[in-house]
Amino acid sequence: MQFFRRLTIRKKQSSSEEWRKKEHDYYLQNGSAVLEELLALCNGNCRIPIRYFTASEIHNAIRYSQNKLEIFDGRMVAGSMDKRLVFVRFFPHYFRNFFNIFRDIAITAQMSHLKNVLRLVGCCVEFEKPVMVYEYVVAISLYTLLFEKGNHDDQTRKSLLSWGNRLRIANDVASAIVFLHTEFTTPIIYKDLKPSNVIIDQNSGVAKH
Repeated sequence: MQFFRRLTIRKKQSSSEEWRKKEHDYYLQNGSAVLEELLALCNGNCRIPIRYFTASEIHNAIRYSQNKLEIFDGRMVAGSMDKRLVFVRFFPHYFRNFFNIFRDIAITAQMSHLKNVLRLVGCCVEFEKPVMVYEYVVAISLYTLLFEKGNHDDQTRKSLLSWGNRLRIANDVASAIVFLHTEFTTPIIYKDLKPSNVIIDQNSGVAKH
């Protein structure tokens, strides 16, 4: 019996060591790719540094979370880090364009000072696909507001989609696009603008991308 216990412990230790090695390999591979994107994007002069979280911190942050938001072609899970609420974004298993993930991290980090961009708190590169961590907002996707009428009462929808708010949403989105086109060394052309990639902050009414 003692022998089997020792064997089980060794297997667990071996499995844990293998996983730590994987995390380390992902960290080196993904971390260098993000850094390359940052250097290329900012010509070596980045405004805002990126905070890196460990895989353990990500797991601990969302351990008890049941709050999920299906936006940005992925899943945003509400969690808690450093005693504050955050959104943790996971890319779906079928998403294989790693270059877009690295670029997304680099671009969002340099736009996080804008009110109409969901602020990037940091990222974790210790997974096969990097994970992004954003500020938490009480939000609803523009797609849900426009097309999924059963999810919110009519009064809320009318308030958030008044003509004044529609113009403000259009202006918020346009401002983010203009920044992409004009503020980087090489203009960035955004090709995936759609309602599901825009969220509305239900407290401020600001459209965030």
